[in-house]
Amino acid sequence: MYSTEKTEEWFSVYVDSFRVDGALENMQELKRKHSWRVCGIACAIAESLEWNEPRDRWLAHAIGLLHDTARFEQYRDYKTFADAASFDHGDRGAEILAREFDWEDVEDGDREKLLAAVRFHNKIEIPPKTPLAQYRWCALARDADKIDVFRMVQSRIDNGTIYDMLPRHKKVTGLSPALVEEVRATGRGSYKNARSLQDYRLIQLTWGLDLNFPVSAATLREEGIFARIAEDLEKYEIKDLTGEIIKKIYNM
Repeated sequence: MYSTEKTEEWFSVYVDSFRVDGALENMQELKRKHSWRVCGIACAIAESLEWNEPRDRWLAHAIGLLHDTARFEQYRDYKTFADAASFDHGDRGAEILAREFDWEDVEDGDREKLLAAVRFHNKIEIPPKTPLAQYRWCALARDADKIDVFRMVQSRIDNGTIYDMLPRHKKVTGLSPALVEEVRATGRGSYKNARSLQDYRLIQLTWGLDLNFPVSAATLREEGIFARIAEDLEKYEIKDLTGEIIKKIYNM
């Protein structure tokens, strides 16, 4: 199964099983396209880091494409991508893949790398006890996923479709004081304190502190993504906080 073509075929058949009358729901289609983009980003990062062994190239491709496997079931059954209101999509994705993916001829160590990357791509952090052989693949999944979400959110803000993607954030405007204080205290923000698009943007900015590879931060910096977030939050008088976060990101 060390074949990108076979992996793509498995993914396409799996996703197609969620089609109704030949079509995915809009949010499932969003995740299908996201998965393909993350696949490309993961492969590009791996190539830039010279992870050039054939199995490394396959792992980067498979991890990117399969990281959100559980999202399709999640939206079908719960009509949400909120893990707190349904299930942990990283854990569920690893369970689905362990049970249903074609593992023929894939060595056990590579199987565990892929499953760990899927399981931990959405966690607050990679568990410290994660074996070193798996750790870099978890880091790759997290960076590639974040890069695409950064780009996707910025693009939708620019073209006026952001609330199609984040409908619940339309109900409230402004920053939550509890979230600002949480970010000041910990450098991270939790969704329990987030209500608005501005809250989401502040949380997203903190993601920059969790990027694992210099090329990831450099890519987003060159695209102006971090500066745009800071600009969008400027009127909320937290320039000291956003400036400090960006400075830390740029110095990583």
